[in-house]
Amino acid sequence: MDTLPTFLIQDPYHEYGNLFIEHIHRKYGYRAVVFYTDPAERRALEHRNPLPVRCVAASYEVKHEDMEPFAAYLRNHHCLNAVIPFNETSLLNASVLSAHLGLSWGPPAIIRRFRDKFSLKEHLRAAAPAIRVNASRIVGSTADVLRARRETPYTRFILKPNDGFGNQDIGYFEPSASPVAIDAYLGRMGDRTIVMEEFIAGTEYFVNGQIDAVGNIHTVALFEYVRHPANGRHNIDVETVRVAHGTELFRVIAQYAADVMRATGLIRSPFHLELKVDDRGPCLIEAAARLGGNGCAVVSGELHGPDLDMIALASQYYLDRAQRNGPRLDWTAYNGSAVRYVHGIATRRECIYHTQGLAEVEALPEFWRWVKKPEIGGQVERTVDCLSMPWSLILKASSEAGAEAAAREVRRLIRWNCIAAGPLSRGAMMLKVRIPRGLTRIRRTLPGGLPRFASRTSKWADAQNKR
Repeated sequence: MDTLPTFLIQDPYHEYGNLFIEHIHRKYGYRAVVFYTDPAERRALEHRNPLPVRCVAASYEVKHEDMEPFAAYLRNHHCLNAVIPFNETSLLNASVLSAHLGLSWGPPAIIRRFRDKFSLKEHLRAAAPAIRVNASRIVGSTADVLRARRETPYTRFILKPNDGFGNQDIGYFEPSASPVAIDAYLGRMGDRTIVMEEFIAGTEYFVNGQIDAVGNIHTVALFEYVRHPANGRHNIDVETVRVAHGTELFRVIAQYAADVMRATGLIRSPFHLELKVDDRGPCLIEAAARLGGNGCAVVSGELHGPDLDMIALASQYYLDRAQRNGPRLDWTAYNGSAVRYVHGIATRRECIYHTQGLAEVEALPEFWRWVKKPEIGGQVERTVDCLSMPWSLILKASSEAGAEAAAREVRRLIRWNCIAAGPLSRGAMMLKVRIPRGLTRIRRTLPGGLPRFASRTSKWADAQNKR
């Protein structure tokens, strides 16, 4: 058995995965035990964020249904101190593995609700009836939907996968929506469980924060969504604007978010909560037991200056190494600049063979960083949710007017595939850029051939074949 302290992390393709791996190794000396749940996904995505090999103790491929025997194997081969659920799809496995390994983070009964939209809101309605939550129910057919919409809360309604995330596959329906339209939506969803929710009007916001070991809720940042219609959807994110601290709006939303998260029973976890505010006040849309996406967790910390790192803060609680006092929040620094995300919209699916305006955007004084930079050879999807935007970046300005003007300039500058080119010319332009970059990634990912821990994968596979 390897007696050196380690931690467990699933499918670390995302930027946050590597940030956790590198921070915990640097701060605590723990190396990562990595496991992958989908070989095809691994082949497609792991090159985007190559693992820091020096920080990794072992690597495995595991099916979702094998978490319990995998936990037993881990107990006999590794000294694990934590499981790090850095994104939505790793939450349930992290909770199950944590329980089987005797770790204290994330009781499955609590974490399971965060992957079940209907159950979470049912729990809130029962545990904290004073908290405003919109009406919701599970539906299995068009007939179910038609019966439900006769009731007042569902005159306007939303249909969405009960385990969804990232604003994906959401259907918005007006009172005049036809049974054909409802049936078409349900048909596209196949056998997924669908929740029907009362539509809430108003402006949408999200809160990023951290819950400490005794359940205190620390709001770190608040942003407003700016949404426009596009590609047949009426709510595509085009900008996300930081909301100033010290305002009545901030106070009301932060208090509502604290009430919701306290009622969930979650502790020692970051959270990302989405809500709308109408003339009745705040109303929950979604709540997640994880960091906010699109790099916003990192940005939320940086708004408070160098003393707040959200990856470091979450790590302390996952490892149960946090100090008694909460995070250092510098609201003067937070209010010091107007910060906004700007997101692109693509109207069709295509491969990028030419870009323009990117250097000019980066030269703008308000440019802070890319969240998703369009790259030659990259695939652009038709934008229908927050995961299919072709590009995204962050601006920082001295005023909201300055940030707004810079956003308009960014949209004017960024273009792709604006020159006419035949298939051979397009291929040549992409090949010129992609071959050297690909070779660099291979060298970085596989120093001296294969990673030192590659043999661990076969050990787990061999153990399962002998069962």
